Amino acid sequence: MKNKLALIITILILGVFISSEIKAQDRLPLVVAPARQTVAMDAGTTEGLQIKFFNESITSMSGNIKAVDFIVNSDDGSPTLLEDTENAWVKLPYDRATIASGDVLRVNFKVTVPKDTPPGGRYVAIIFEQVGQLPDAKSLNEEATAVSPRIVGLVNIRINGPVSESAFVNNFKVPVFLQFGPVPVSFEILNKGGYHITPKGQLVLKNWFGKKVGETILEAKNIFPDAKRLYRLELGKNWMFGKYSIDLTANYGETGKVLLENTSLWVIPVYPIMAIILLIAIITLIIILIYKQFKSKQVKLEEKLEEEITEVEELKDKFKDSLPKK
Repeated sequence: MKNKLALIITILILGVFISSEIKAQDRLPLVVAPARQTVAMDAGTTEGLQIKFFNESITSMSGNIKAVDFIVNSDDGSPTLLEDTENAWVKLPYDRATIASGDVLRVNFKVTVPKDTPPGGRYVAIIFEQVGQLPDAKSLNEEATAVSPRIVGLVNIRINGPVSESAFVNNFKVPVFLQFGPVPVSFEILNKGGYHITPKGQLVLKNWFGKKVGETILEAKNIFPDAKRLYRLELGKNWMFGKYSIDLTANYGETGKVLLENTSLWVIPVYPIMAIILLIAIITLIIILIYKQFKSKQVKLEEKLEEEITEVEELKDKFKDSLPKK
């Protein structure tokens, strides 16, 4: 009995250990720090930087290290790595390394900006990609799909000097008419400058008296050169009535340039108003019908009273000679 109990406990312990190991392998066992860093440099200079890769898995991990450019041209701000060619500005100390379990790899690299580089931004990704491809767990009964765990640290290089700053608001969309709030607002901000921007501002909702009745702060989003970011916001409450205006005000860049946009809309709860009008009409009709019935009864009573008065007068005329004289 004791042997069986010991066997069951051993199996349970092994099951927990295997399960935890599988879960650890399911998630990416690498952490990078800093995930994003920014350095300002003059053209023709060299700067030393460091990036760290932490191995949180239970086994050592070997991988390749490389530096490539990246761009951001999607609405959600996700970077696209340009992996066809390595970045010529970044010099790595080695292109391959092994990180022991629970250990950290410190990579000290140098960035050299060519002398003729104009002011603006350059965006580099430092990649650690595990050597040796693991089978994808989703393809058990099919041919295994190769999966290589990787982690990326982003480096924003700012080349000092006067940078071209230009941004625009595109596709500012607000419904012309609504029955109920809040008011949905969507728009894009397009960066046509030479360095990434982070617009800061707000949307303000005003009623037809010019009074502010709502305000929403813009989410902080990095917008890279030749890229755009989509904003979706809501303003106001459920119950609104009348004409409203929406004003967008945002500033960006090192010189504090301003983005302005405005529009207007009507919010009229048609169905509730129609229901109220119908209710008022029904109540009015009922009152009219009651009044007519009351008026009709009054007319009949007046006619009957007139008839009785006439009869009395006729009787008086008929018997006036028979009446005793005083």
